[in-house]
Amino acid sequence: MDALTHAVADRRGNVAILFSLSLLPLMAVAGAGFDFMAMSTLRSQLQAAADAGALRAARELRLARMGNFDVTPFAKTAAQAVLARSVQPLSAITVSASLIDSNRAVQVNVSGVYEPKVLRVVYKQTVPLAAQSVARTNGFPICALGLDQKNKGAIFLQENARVTAQFCSVQSNSKHPQGLVGANNSVLAAGMICTAGGKFGNKINFTPDPITDCPVVPDPLAARAPPPVGGCTHTNEVVSSGTLTLMPGTYCGGLKVSNGAAVTLAPGAYVIKDGPLVVEGGASFKGVGVGIYFTGSNATFKFAPESSLSLSAPTSGALAGILLFEDRNATPLQQYEILSNDAPLLLGTIYLPQGKLYVNANKSIAQSSAFTIIVAQRMELYGGSNLILNSNYDSTNVPVPGGLNPGYAYLSK
Repeated sequence: MDALTHAVADRRGNVAILFSLSLLPLMAVAGAGFDFMAMSTLRSQLQAAADAGALRAARELRLARMGNFDVTPFAKTAAQAVLARSVQPLSAITVSASLIDSNRAVQVNVSGVYEPKVLRVVYKQTVPLAAQSVARTNGFPICALGLDQKNKGAIFLQENARVTAQFCSVQSNSKHPQGLVGANNSVLAAGMICTAGGKFGNKINFTPDPITDCPVVPDPLAARAPPPVGGCTHTNEVVSSGTLTLMPGTYCGGLKVSNGAAVTLAPGAYVIKDGPLVVEGGASFKGVGVGIYFTGSNATFKFAPESSLSLSAPTSGALAGILLFEDRNATPLQQYEILSNDAPLLLGTIYLPQGKLYVNANKSIAQSSAFTIIVAQRMELYGGSNLILNSNYDSTNVPVPGGLNPGYAYLSK
């Protein structure tokens, strides 16, 4: 009886040992399965990160032909935001981005290292993982954007007014059925015309035919900091005769130039505070490397029909690339007027995030500018004016503000 009991006990012990030994490969297989699942998940996350980085970088492409624009910081920010949500460990993460296809596309590579839990015992090394994504743009930088998303005619042309923007994009963000308006004999001609809502006008009013129901383009300059506003260096300044050079500073109560006066602005930042900038009565107003900021009550501009304008934006500093900049806290839909029949040079960006740009002249405007970009709440053109929005970015050292991208980005599969 004792021998039989011992034999049964021995068999049980042997079975337990054999079962325990058989668990080892099963556990190894299960552990390897965990590693393979983890790597599959990480590959998907790397691909999602690469896609996000490529789209973000492509949207930030400011110029279709700019070869020295570094898109890597934008790609890194977007890719790392995706990877931060990862529940699996990944080390030695790298993100790189480069412009390809004649600067019309962005290629992003994201890589990292996974440390297996079980496979490392077998292979004695980590596993490198990588993903690549390419995003393209339609190749047209934005040169006019109406920010108003609700009302009719965020971009509005009437009478014989024209906008000529051959190599860039014009967009109305208005979702109104008539968010873009071309009335009478007006003509809007651009590389691409887009409206978030509908359009009003005939084929003769638009070249090419506008694309409707486009995605809204967020204010591309929303993060741009305004220049500092110091104490008043001038108060109720009026120049009504002669030739005068004005210096940068804060012009409280505004600035008026009239009666044939010839004013040259020295390079720098000008703040027009609590009053308008008015150029009228045959006066001339010119400056190179000049940025003008409008803030406070009634801080607008009016360039009268008989005035003469020649202005180009700074190449550096707080207003680099910005020619005219409205305070974001300004009264909504204040009117800023370009009526001049002698305004060949408006080189830079006109940024009126709350305001309405009103153009009513009988001659071409900005035709001698390497580029002119307009971002305004609304833009209205009347009369026989022809607002020419060139996009010859390579021919000037005045920078295009970041965020004014070549249209829409999409993943290239």
